[in-house]
Amino acid sequence: SSRCVSTLALQTFPSSSIFPRPELKKCRSSAQEALQSRHNKFLSQQAQCNIYGSWSSSTSSSSSSKRSFSNRSAWGEEYEGQIALRNKSIKMHPEGHGRKILPGNYVIKKNESTGVEKRIFLEHALGYFWAIKDLSLTNRKPILSNETIIPAAEAETFPSLKKLDNLHKEVVDIPDFFTRNNRSKDASAQCTLVAISCKDFGARMLPSWTDPFDKALRNGKDAERFEIVRITVNEGWVTKLLTPFIVSGAKKNTPEKDHANTLLYFGDAEEWRDILRMHNIYTGYVFLVDGIGRVRWAGSGDGSEDEVQSMLQFAKNLTRAPERVAPKTQSKGPRVGKRVPRRN
Repeated sequence: SSRCVSTLALQTFPSSSIFPRPELKKCRSSAQEALQSRHNKFLSQQAQCNIYGSWSSSTSSSSSSKRSFSNRSAWGEEYEGQIALRNKSIKMHPEGHGRKILPGNYVIKKNESTGVEKRIFLEHALGYFWAIKDLSLTNRKPILSNETIIPAAEAETFPSLKKLDNLHKEVVDIPDFFTRNNRSKDASAQCTLVAISCKDFGARMLPSWTDPFDKALRNGKDAERFEIVRITVNEGWVTKLLTPFIVSGAKKNTPEKDHANTLLYFGDAEEWRDILRMHNIYTGYVFLVDGIGRVRWAGSGDGSEDEVQSMLQFAKNLTRAPERVAPKTQSKGPRVGKRVPRRN
């Protein structure tokens, strides 16, 4: 009700010294609109579940069960399209919840008594604190580090996200920002370490990756070929209201030399996170991006010594020019072939 929404706004912003009464009224109004919008979205999702969320189990002659999606023409096509967008080279932890999550934050749950499988909203199926349990199950690593560089033929472009702000108040888009200095469009011209966090808990894990990268690769003669870009994703209407405080805090906690490469995003990034399999927002994620914006390696959580050393070696390999194969030279031996007589 409107009284509950107003109470929530007062609990969220209790101090009138921070927000004068006119501003408090605006906050109440925006809170009512945001909650009403979320409620309408939830009802729409529930309606989709009722219409398209029923899975039927059919058994073949060989007793192997197959899943067929009923009324698949609408939701099924959209689902397959979103699945196709996911980066297939990212390794999910086998014990984590992330590998079971469907696009739109759904999971498939089976009714033990009837055997019917239904598409259920993630928080309803696994609980509101599923992400905290997921950190425990995966040792804070819902994404496992790639053991080798993702081959160029299989590498996928880093997904697009627009209107990010750096700490110099410049608006940029990614992945264009990663390749802005690579005029030659050479994949081996540079390598960018992209460090992403959504919460402060995850941001505290990122230095275990970024500090060794900065120390080992950004102080030598090839320092210009290596770059670190830090991205903080702020989702939800509350963060939009607190944008000035978040930007101010980021400037205080970030060295001046890193302000240009520290990007803040405010808005909904659920579909973007789904492509990179960043379902759990309470950990940190790192990606190596080559000179033309392709993801060549991924990791998450706290970087172990072995993982960091592998990452550094992969970064060096990505900036190494491919070896050119020398053309085969003809031998200077005797001429072989049929002799043709001259014509007079």
